Amino acid sequence: MSAAVFLPAGAWGGTPEGREDLAKRFREGMAKLDEIFWVPEIANWLDRPGKDLRGSFDEKINPPWWSCANVVETMVDYMDLTRTNIYDERLREIHAGNVLRGSRLPKIAESLRKQGKWSEDDERKLARRLKALDPEKVQGSEFRNEYLDDSAWWGIAWLKFHERTKDPRYLRTARTIQVHMANNWRQEGGVSWGEEADKRDPNAITNSLFVVLSARLYRVTKEKAFLDWALKALAWEKEAKLYDGTGIVDRPGHQGDYWSYNQGAYLGGLTELYLATKKPEYLDETAAVADSIIEKSGVVREDGVLYEKLSTDGWDVGMFKGICARYFKALARVLRQRQVHPETAARLERVLEASTAAILKSQVKEGLYPLEWQEPARAEIYNFNTELSALITFAANL
Repeated sequence: MSAAVFLPAGAWGGTPEGREDLAKRFREGMAKLDEIFWVPEIANWLDRPGKDLRGSFDEKINPPWWSCANVVETMVDYMDLTRTNIYDERLREIHAGNVLRGSRLPKIAESLRKQGKWSEDDERKLARRLKALDPEKVQGSEFRNEYLDDSAWWGIAWLKFHERTKDPRYLRTARTIQVHMANNWRQEGGVSWGEEADKRDPNAITNSLFVVLSARLYRVTKEKAFLDWALKALAWEKEAKLYDGTGIVDRPGHQGDYWSYNQGAYLGGLTELYLATKKPEYLDETAAVADSIIEKSGVVREDGVLYEKLSTDGWDVGMFKGICARYFKALARVLRQRQVHPETAARLERVLEASTAAILKSQVKEGLYPLEWQEPARAEIYNFNTELSALITFAANL
């Protein structure tokens, strides 16, 4: 394990001491996530305590797929920002263990046998399922599944790990996922949210992530087809008026439903298009959209703390603010590096600093950070996603 060597100070505290403390909080938070949710036999996390191998084998419980992808991306971000390698081995393990879904069944079976929780019927079921494993099945390989936004999170995460390691296995996964998404482009425009008949409508998060993934693949490979897809998806988002002058709505035709992660991911797509093309108009546009989101959408409180104003209900919502923080920082970093729109960069950094300070002051329960960061909180919710959302925000401040 290498010692942490920090990049130039950013928004958090402005001092190496403050960043060292935040890095320590990040590592402790990751350790708690692993302690409660990591299951070695599946080389992944489950979304509840208990490490339920029986439920995993019987397919009654699965990893929280898009959430796990965000853990991977956050671990890469932390190592890149601190110039450490403390999670590299774990990430290789996750990829190898899940690139063909079902390949860890023998590990699960081995543990269940040792626990005396195995039967002859289980043995027959295991043999049938192993025989049926097919790397060519969309549902079973390269981290793809029937939800295109879920797949996108994995593509972005593994592409980041490829950029870190230069290992072609991770680039292959990112490419495969991009093609999977492109194959689900609707005739009317936009990538479908899901492959099932009742989930074919497009939404903001799926298409914003498609822009991010496609633009980054173009930057990495210089293959123009990826840039063409990124531009096509952004053009559809604009045609569908997902940005309404205040913030990003969830779907075409919606009004005012400004979920925080949609704000961040849309900004992320524009930022990535700038990095891919170096056209300054993308940065100008992104800064203008960011200003309106901060000032008008309601996802940022007057004190600068990120706020999920629409609801605290449901599993997914617990991680939305962390996603927003990740892309706020990506934009702020580029604006600072290019020395443009300093007022926007300062606003974004204020949100990140205020949100981090609020998280650190919040009540921790069983070692987990809460969904809501402001006081008073509307609901006391602590789970895998709320912990991860805080960790993503910590990483954004390093």
